[in-house]
Amino acid sequence: MSWVFGIWALGISLEFGVWDLELCQTTGPRVFGDLDKYLAVFLTGFFVTYFLTPLARTVARRWGIVDIPDERRPHQQPTPRGGGIAVVIGAHAACLVALALPWAKYARSLDLVWWEHFVGASLVLLIVGVADDIRGVRPWLKLIGQAAAATLIFESGTKISSVAGVELPSAVSYSLTVLWLIAIINAFNLIDGLDGLACGLAIISALGLCGVFVLLRTPGDALVLLGLMGACLAFLRFNFHPASIFLGDTGSMFLGFILGTVSLQTLSQSTFILAMATPMFVLGVPIFDTLLAVWRRSARRWLFGRTPPGDSPGYGIMRADVEHLHHRLLKVGLNARRVATLLWIANGLLVACGLLITSFQSHAVGIFLTALVVALYVTLRHVAAIELLDTGRAVLRGFRRPTQTALKALVYPAWDVAWMAAVLAASIRLVPGGGGQAWERWLLGLPIWIAPTFTMLGLCRTYQIVWSRARARDALALALCLWGGLVISSTIEILVNPAEMIQTLLRASIFGGLSHPAIVSVRLIYRFAEEFVPLLIGRHPGKGRGERILLYGAGGRCQLFLKERNFFDSSSSDEREIIGLIDDDPSLHLRRVYGYQVLGALEDLPELVKKHDVSGIIITAILNLESQIAVRRFARKHGVRLSEWQFEEKNLDLGLALVPPDAGEDQERSAAAPDTVFAKSD
Repeated sequence: MSWVFGIWALGISLEFGVWDLELCQTTGPRVFGDLDKYLAVFLTGFFVTYFLTPLARTVARRWGIVDIPDERRPHQQPTPRGGGIAVVIGAHAACLVALALPWAKYARSLDLVWWEHFVGASLVLLIVGVADDIRGVRPWLKLIGQAAAATLIFESGTKISSVAGVELPSAVSYSLTVLWLIAIINAFNLIDGLDGLACGLAIISALGLCGVFVLLRTPGDALVLLGLMGACLAFLRFNFHPASIFLGDTGSMFLGFILGTVSLQTLSQSTFILAMATPMFVLGVPIFDTLLAVWRRSARRWLFGRTPPGDSPGYGIMRADVEHLHHRLLKVGLNARRVATLLWIANGLLVACGLLITSFQSHAVGIFLTALVVALYVTLRHVAAIELLDTGRAVLRGFRRPTQTALKALVYPAWDVAWMAAVLAASIRLVPGGGGQAWERWLLGLPIWIAPTFTMLGLCRTYQIVWSRARARDALALALCLWGGLVISSTIEILVNPAEMIQTLLRASIFGGLSHPAIVSVRLIYRFAEEFVPLLIGRHPGKGRGERILLYGAGGRCQLFLKERNFFDSSSSDEREIIGLIDDDPSLHLRRVYGYQVLGALEDLPELVKKHDVSGIIITAILNLESQIAVRRFARKHGVRLSEWQFEEKNLDLGLALVPPDAGEDQERSAAAPDTVFAKSD
């Protein structure tokens, strides 16, 4: 009942907010009380869904429409699915009450004509969802059905018609509208993997959109969302853990469809920053989970292709996995109720950010940037470790993939010229001055600002460097060339226009500050990934054999071992977890080396093995005889697996000296076999 009182309180706030702000002007006698209409719409959605859900559950069981537990479905026993049809009927019944009954006039943009078109579009999606719940539908067929429903919405006039006050061409408007609706539909479809999660997120998102509509002075549109909230709340009675029925694709796609369609109103009624930020925050968790899924699956598709090692069915954007937000929280050890509650709270915080942006429009940019920085920090620090790990490995593998030499030679010059030209245009717009139009000054400035830098990069042979195998002095030479070219360009510009020396220096600062980091970073991205991936691997525990290992030795050989393990064979099945390092040098103890902490020395092994449950030790150093004997005795006594990683030069002359010059291939192979060394390119 607390939810009912909450909706009642929302109705009061809507009512008083409407009348106090004079957003609605009532003309003529009221057929019903103003507060009653909010409560009536909510209760219609609630009771229709509440009474239809048990019927849907009975029919699903009788027809065998059930979800069988597996790795992706954490429930304990077969559970009926397809209960979303009760939510669909309840939400539409509430819409009918909200839009068809003769309420007093109030400000709104969603009317009965809109609902008639929405019914037809949602019917298409309903057919696809029911078919998928009963027999299963191929992903591309579901996508076609979603696109058809989105097209009907576009044809009804509900669309993204303008951005930042600029009217969009029909083709662009259609593409953006369809992409937006498909994205939100699939966002809720993907997040619906835990009892009560999708319905709870939909309630919170709908509540946020209600607040947005009030602030945008169209409170009547909140009635549609109140009906949806009532339907979701009623279904949550049967869907919360332990669930007796699931939404199925019928319900999850409908939730995304109605929220995506209604949110199009905020895209068309707001300024650019509000139009972009508000729906993204209000629909936050489902969108965020979808973006992570696309990122993760794209990186794995690039890394492994369609046929990864092991028993995996393959990778691709449409391939399901068990790395969604709720899956990760379940793996941490949280139960289903806590996971759902935690994600509801997260979505509530994002909704609050969206409402703050809408309320304080004069500070919208600051609020948006602050929230974005916090979200990026939380994402990169605590959430996206798997995505960053796969992306780093994909970047490293991409640099090692063979490509045409001519193509490689063109990548960096093309990037340098294009980026410097773009930055020059930005600097001319930011620092006004000179005669003529901006595009004329940009064309005249291209040879002055780009040619010197490009010439110096060519003379210093930076375009001949293989940057994935570059040294520090190569990066230093690149930086000197860039700054040298900038000095030459600035000098020429000052000599040509001495009266605009201040403007020239400002443009030079902008030009160097924006172009140089981009030119350097695109060449050093491999080195960045090379240093960053080990840190992620250290934070990402192994899940194969469950071995926990220590490395003995924190010198150069240890670095080579980590590179060999993490980079040169990034698709390896070696998923042992490295706990840390030990080294006999006391100055390294409790410090971090190559991304891992040096936990102690040889004499600390008994305590470390017991404390960290170590099952293996890998020697990554040249040990003296006493240390070798001590570590071997320890390993044998405590049952710890001991191995040594070697990377050393071997003399092949001894074996091949006895082979005559005219020897055949078999004789050479036989002589070389005992001491064969395979060179591996890094």
